[in-house]
Amino acid sequence: MDSNVADEITLTWQTENIPDEDFLYMRVHKQNFCAKYPTFSPGVFINRGEGMSTDWSKYSTPSETRTRGKVAKDNAVIKMLVSDVRNIEGQTVTHTPDIPNNNRSHTDVFGEKDVEVRLKFSRIFDIVTRVEDPVE
Repeated sequence: MDSNVADEITLTWQTENIPDEDFLYMRVHKQNFCAKYPTFSPGVFINRGEGMSTDWSKYSTPSETRTRGKVAKDNAVIKMLVSDVRNIEGQTVTHTPDIPNNNRSHTDVFGEKDVEVRLKFSRIFDIVTRVEDPVE
């Protein structure tokens, strides 16, 4: 594809409403896993900048989310149902395409991530890609 055409497509990405039945994918670095694998610290559920960075399943796969990390093989990928995230008091899910990094799926979860909120997040995820899984 001509790079000018790709630039035009990228610049047209708009924020979309995310349905409750969709999923958010999130990378979890291997350093966050406890000795009792597959458990990891609820501390991974934090804001980096204004929100917690995730990828919307409409525009990403777990493999694509994993490979966005600096070293893909060092990351697991979890998924969370959007309705479960929205049911955590004070949390909002907002599609925030990351144009500079060409990531249409980028979605922020806004809201304070205190200890109680992080514990609630730790109860609503499933691991979909493990650190030891081959990188696709």
